Amino acid sequence: MSLLSLSPLLSSLFISYANRAAALESASATPSPETEEWKALQATVAALREKSEKLESESRDMAGKLEAAASSQEAFRALVAVLKEDAEIQQDGFRILAHQCTEGNDKYDRLVEESTAEKTGFQAQILNLEVSIHIQS
Repeated sequence: MSLLSLSPLLSSLFISYANRAAALESASATPSPETEEWKALQATVAALREKSEKLESESRDMAGKLEAAASSQEAFRALVAVLKEDAEIQQDGFRILAHQCTEGNDKYDRLVEESTAEKTGFQAQILNLEVSIHIQS
């Protein structure tokens, strides 16, 4: 304090600094509830709370939809697995039928060859009989 009393310049700087500090302190303090600034802040806080509640509600709805979509996807995958299994069984059946068809065709071809050979043999016997009948007559 003795320094302030000795130097008028130092004392005026100290008072100026103290006034500025007091002004800054009052400016950073919470405004009075009656001021427009306070009412605007309250309105902003209310709007933000409302928006937050709406976003939380939308988030819960979205989570429910995602859960339902995951369940649907799992059911779809199970159905696809069953269909794949059925397709494999049908393909096995087609392979068996194709093999049986090939065997049937082979058997048919052999029977046609045997029939043709028998026919040729019978025709030769008929020709021989006709020749022998013709010779005897």
